[in-house]
Amino acid sequence: MIIAADKIVTGDGATVLEDSAVRIDEGGRIGKIGTCSAVKTAYPGEEVISYPGSTLLPGLIDLHAHLGHWGYRPAPQVQNDYMMAYITQKYAQDAFKRGVTTLRDVGSPEGVCMTMKEASRMGFFKIPRMEYCGSALCITGGHGSSFGLGEGVEETDGIIALQRAIRTRIKHGSKWIKIMTSHRSDLCEYSQEELDAAVRECHRLGAKITVHSGTQPSIGMCIKAGFDTIEHATFVTREQIQEMAGKKIAWTPTILPYTVIYENLEKKYENIEEKPREYYYCKAAADMYKDHFKEYYDIGVLVGAGTDNITAAGRTDTFVAKELAYMTEYGLTPLEAIQTGTMNGAKVLGMEDQVGQVKEGLYADLLIVNGDASKDIRALENVNTVYLNGETVYHT
Repeated sequence: MIIAADKIVTGDGATVLEDSAVRIDEGGRIGKIGTCSAVKTAYPGEEVISYPGSTLLPGLIDLHAHLGHWGYRPAPQVQNDYMMAYITQKYAQDAFKRGVTTLRDVGSPEGVCMTMKEASRMGFFKIPRMEYCGSALCITGGHGSSFGLGEGVEETDGIIALQRAIRTRIKHGSKWIKIMTSHRSDLCEYSQEELDAAVRECHRLGAKITVHSGTQPSIGMCIKAGFDTIEHATFVTREQIQEMAGKKIAWTPTILPYTVIYENLEKKYENIEEKPREYYYCKAAADMYKDHFKEYYDIGVLVGAGTDNITAAGRTDTFVAKELAYMTEYGLTPLEAIQTGTMNGAKVLGMEDQVGQVKEGLYADLLIVNGDASKDIRALENVNTVYLNGETVYHT
């Protein structure tokens, strides 16, 4: 099969091909890239699907998803494991219509993503490529514990308990582990010794580890511990970003949820003088990203796109396109923003030899959007067709 489009954005942050096409081989990989005429000539008789007025690019990668979560709570009598499984499957499949073909779940009830991924492998249904952390780990009473045990967060105190929890998740197939260690205050909830031990145990067992850390001194402590990625790092300093870049710690800023929460609260409390603490925190967070994101990006830290798809007003789903739109608004070119949501995400996940670019030999996880995404990032919200392994998984 040959797929042709007016523009091909390869995902490397610079390359745009005009009037070109890709040929997908029998194994679902990209076999050939070239001008439409050259590819058609090389494969006469091959089925050709053309998308005039459209851009072809790699499927988007969401590095910070929470698929299994009571975003809007169902009736109490059906808040059970069955309902959680249905919710998780729904949001995994909904990712396709947002252009997402790969995601990392960083906190859902233990076992639900493992089971869903296996069900997909068995052919019951299709979901994006997925890595998962299982339920995240927090201290007793720490960030996330208010969600309730079993809903994506497990209270785990002390080095021995952390080691046991990490080993359990690896037993369940997790290649990533998630720690939660900051909330809305200047307190790192885990001690430096606990953070160090968690990172050491993951790396010893061949797993990677990410951390929810948004405030000081938590961010600095997590950099010192050597996490593989830091989620949010909302109030990170320039010097810390430089240190992250030097230690090859990736940054998933999640601009979207904080900005959406702030905008929602701004409307809600527009005529009210005394606003809740959450309003001021999210305003400060939104302002920080607006003022410093491009400055920090230019330092050279590896930046990935994540949606953290739960907000105070419900779900933002896996709108990676909206996260990339903020990055463009704050100074990136559309091509640079697309790179963060494709190639960079693949690098973080160690999947750069499989996905993340329109490149010969990689899997044909492709996104077709109406318009010219190389010039207008908002075109990513106009999803036309999504391919996974060269098979159509979504079409408008």
